[in-house]
Amino acid sequence: MSKRNILIAIVVALALAAVIIMGIQSIRLKQENERQKEDLEAAEQLLEFEKLQAQEDLLSMQAEVNEYSAMAISNDSLLSMIDEQKQKIQLLLDELKTVKATDAKRIKDLKDELSVVRTVLYDYIRQVDSLNRINAALRNENAQVKEQMMQIDQRNAQLTKQKEDLTAKVNRASMIDVSIDAIRLLNKKGKETTKLSKIQSIALDLDIAKNVTTSVGYKTIYLRILQPDGDVITRKGDTFKFEGSYISFSAKKDIEYKGERMQETVFYKVNTTLLPGTYKADIFIDGAALASKTFLIKK
Repeated sequence: MSKRNILIAIVVALALAAVIIMGIQSIRLKQENERQKEDLEAAEQLLEFEKLQAQEDLLSMQAEVNEYSAMAISNDSLLSMIDEQKQKIQLLLDELKTVKATDAKRIKDLKDELSVVRTVLYDYIRQVDSLNRINAALRNENAQVKEQMMQIDQRNAQLTKQKEDLTAKVNRASMIDVSIDAIRLLNKKGKETTKLSKIQSIALDLDIAKNVTTSVGYKTIYLRILQPDGDVITRKGDTFKFEGSYISFSAKKDIEYKGERMQETVFYKVNTTLLPGTYKADIFIDGAALASKTFLIKK
């Protein structure tokens, strides 16, 4: 083959490699954009459910106000105050119907106002109860009002469950995506080795993905290495908090996460006698277990 043909073959091969690399990067970028879009949609749905839940709370309070407005209350001042709260409830309902579900600040303000109205209203209702002036017509209507309130409570329970599911999804989306690319057994010179007696440290190469929903700042990577017998390789007192309890770790590393993809290596310096067999490495960040991988140490 002539030098010219060889050169052409090399150029074609490089061009094909470049196309393949660009294709892989394009696919990964598309997947990442789709995941971020899903995360944002989940957050918007969560705000929508908070808005709906506030409306259901107001409807429940409105039902109670209507119940007490039907009483034969001799105290005109108290009746006037209840009517005033009734108007406030209607105003809050009207605004909730028009406020955008994405306006998180205004929804929070409306929920705070709802809490104040609820406190004031229930104080008036307690005063009304002390008067004990419920008429016969109200007694006949009580069953219907209670049925309405039961339906509202059921809708509230359903909304609460859906909100919890969405919150869990948003929390999962905010976790950092970590993968363990490789686990290397190193000798005292930092070279890879397969001889048990020469292993001086264990290195885990991590790939930390980009995530715009994760809080940025300084974070600590915790590494737990489980021996073949299931015991954790650790030093006395080395623990961190996980799911409400403190568990031991083998090594840790502090990093600054800026929301962008980064690669880190966590080292465990061997300070115990290693045994041949299958080991397991677990990675934790922000109190969450994010990655796990097994590796073999031979005799």
